[in-house]
Amino acid sequence: MAILEADDLYRFFHPGDTEVRALRGASLSIDAGETVALVGPSGSGKSTLLACLAGLDDPDGGTVEVMGERMSRRPQEARAALRARSIGFLAQSRNLFEHLSVAENIALQLGLAGETPTRSRIDALLEEVGLADRRCAAPTTLSGGEAARAALAVALAADPPLLVADEPTAEVDAETEARILDRLEVRRRAGGAALIATHSPALAAHATRVLRIRDGRIERGEPMEVEDGAPTHRRPVARHLGPVLVEAHGASRRFAVGDETVVAVAPVDLELRAGRRIALVGRSGSGKSTLLNLLAGLADPDASGTISWPGFDATRPLRPQQIAVVFQAPSLAPTLTVVENVALPAALHGSDAARFMDPIEALERLGIADLADETPDELSGGQAQRVAVARALGTRPKLLLADEPTGQLDRATGRAVMDTLLAAVDAETTIVVATHDPRVAALLDETWTMEHGRLSVPTEKETTT
Repeated sequence: MAILEADDLYRFFHPGDTEVRALRGASLSIDAGETVALVGPSGSGKSTLLACLAGLDDPDGGTVEVMGERMSRRPQEARAALRARSIGFLAQSRNLFEHLSVAENIALQLGLAGETPTRSRIDALLEEVGLADRRCAAPTTLSGGEAARAALAVALAADPPLLVADEPTAEVDAETEARILDRLEVRRRAGGAALIATHSPALAAHATRVLRIRDGRIERGEPMEVEDGAPTHRRPVARHLGPVLVEAHGASRRFAVGDETVVAVAPVDLELRAGRRIALVGRSGSGKSTLLNLLAGLADPDASGTISWPGFDATRPLRPQQIAVVFQAPSLAPTLTVVENVALPAALHGSDAARFMDPIEALERLGIADLADETPDELSGGQAQRVAVARALGTRPKLLLADEPTGQLDRATGRAVMDTLLAAVDAETTIVVATHDPRVAALLDETWTMEHGRLSVPTEKETTT
């Protein structure tokens, strides 16, 4: 039985005087018991297609049917009702209501689907995704991987016939991805269907069928290219390390979750010198994002520890004039165009930002100058992330902190972004990149590891061998 039928879909956007053809006659069908991977480069139309299939957007041409009912060309209320009972939708980000706990988010989804939320049902879902101890947690206290698993629990709460997911494993480690794949396989064997947009070779290899999309068209009959997963081995570069930029003594960060205390970062002592190129690796929830926030001054350490920035000009703001941050979510201002987002740090600081890069030059370095006049809601997830990287590079920072900057990108684009990032900063700039991708880690000079909030830093001898 066909769970989903889409025929000849077209979707056009009109930023300014131009026309963007996001979908150009895309057609597909998904049967019960299928897990279909939708692959294609960033900006190929994956997210637009998923939005039209789930009734979150209406195509300009063509039809969509879900469980034999028409989804397209219906009032928004009718589309929402069909989606609530037939589709579990997982977007690239913002899947959880921040003012609700993880358990409350699941309860809300069950209620929308017309089911009675019970504690046993919610606890069973959390157990399946490995979040039994996070039921009372606020979404803002979750790591990227934990948020992805919580969102999956929400999407699957009412056991919908079809799961539509946009990059569900983009920001998770291999162990978490395997857990998600196991959950999808259980659903598939029970007759559930899934359509998953992904850049992950592991997820594509797990699928029963692969569809490739390029320039808004579904290409048929082409094999999926799956990389062997082996990163290029790093060749440590001998660098002259400059002065200490950031210093931490016993710095830690704890969060209260209900009656429990979560140690996100255990007490750490470190010196971060100018010119270092560091990959920060570890499982989802190990504390990587929290450590980056401490280094950036976005979060304060617990009272028992200290963190200082002796290598920066105390008369100028740390951010964005001296420290640039690329977050897991692009964090673009929705009412500004792409070029205005990149120019925003300079606009906020006026003459103090004279050394900043021209915003068009920053976009050109990332290969997205043609998107300058578009707004964030017209971008794919990968395009938005490249804009965020361009904004960070544009400030010419002394310290650049990036949290999964390639998570939403295909392999080729991700490598190009990292090459651009490394080439665009001078030798004295320090870079710390939190990543689950061994290929990304292999591009940096040294690796720091986090496990259960504890940071392990190699000795100077280990770094150069």
